[in-house]
Amino acid sequence: MTSDPVSRYLSQRGAKFDRKNRLRIMNTSEVLDTALRIYQRLGLTFLRLTVAPALLCLASIGFVQNYVLPGLFLTKSNASPGQLIAEVAVALATAVFVGGPLFLLGLSYSSSLVVSLVSDYMEGRTPDPELAATNARAVLPRLFLVNLKELCLSVSGIVVATGVMAFGGYLTSVTSQTDAIAGAVALVGIIGFVAGAIIFLYIIACDALAAPVAVLEETGNRIASKRSRELLKKFGYHPSGTGVIWSLYSLLGFMAIVLSSGIYFFFEVLNLSDRLASLLSFLPAEQIFLRAFDLVPSFFVVWTLMPVWATVTTIVYYERRIRLEGFDIDALASEIAKGNRAIGAEL
Repeated sequence: MTSDPVSRYLSQRGAKFDRKNRLRIMNTSEVLDTALRIYQRLGLTFLRLTVAPALLCLASIGFVQNYVLPGLFLTKSNASPGQLIAEVAVALATAVFVGGPLFLLGLSYSSSLVVSLVSDYMEGRTPDPELAATNARAVLPRLFLVNLKELCLSVSGIVVATGVMAFGGYLTSVTSQTDAIAGAVALVGIIGFVAGAIIFLYIIACDALAAPVAVLEETGNRIASKRSRELLKKFGYHPSGTGVIWSLYSLLGFMAIVLSSGIYFFFEVLNLSDRLASLLSFLPAEQIFLRAFDLVPSFFVVWTLMPVWATVTTIVYYERRIRLEGFDIDALASEIAKGNRAIGAEL
């Protein structure tokens, strides 16, 4: 803070103007544009603070990729149909109840950090990384439960559809090839899997503001999800807020494709995989290091895109509160009250 009263006045006036420019009703393109500008300004802070959470998410991805997916697509050649279904069920349960919570731990901590920092920026305060880390540790158990509830609800349709497909495979093995029932059941399972994926995205979109609500309003998992749906639903002439989340899906998907493709292309051009294999050939655990190296693109995608998700959902949280609850008016009233108290103290 400068000691020059004129410079201090201009600085405070500029901060207030920027806050008023951010705390306003926005459309989808304005929300995404604001999020990218905030990421440009605070991105290095986000990335510095979220390395460890991203590694937790990477551990979950590596676990599912190396230990769960083989159980879904590679089975014993002499296994009975019942054993095949059991293997699929165990693989799904392992992915949901082991890999899922591990990923959610990293996601929850990363989200709480970014939500706190973006909240400071939106309300005109100086972002405080140390305070954000302290708050993230305090809110982590509550936010983890919020995200765990979302995971269980969102993947339920996919789990059921996978079970139906497995049952269709079982019927194929115990019925004649001319029996159409098994094929019909498998087709229903495939359609259900696609529908389950859409339901997964829909539930995540409806509960997208649960993390900002849990962090900023200090609510429990049930109230946070309910509050998120209330803020995002259509009200009067105000449209639903879930359209921004669906646009965010497209943005994240595009960024993930571009980033991962660029990293893979870079690795292929330099032939890094073969070079690393030759350097590590003398080690007994060579394959472990090579598998870890294969996860590097996934790490960069998760590490860089998780803050984008948290930034956009925090901005949407403020935008919906301004649109539906007049949060900007409350913020202005609070600012006037603070100014009056400061004048009274000086007098």
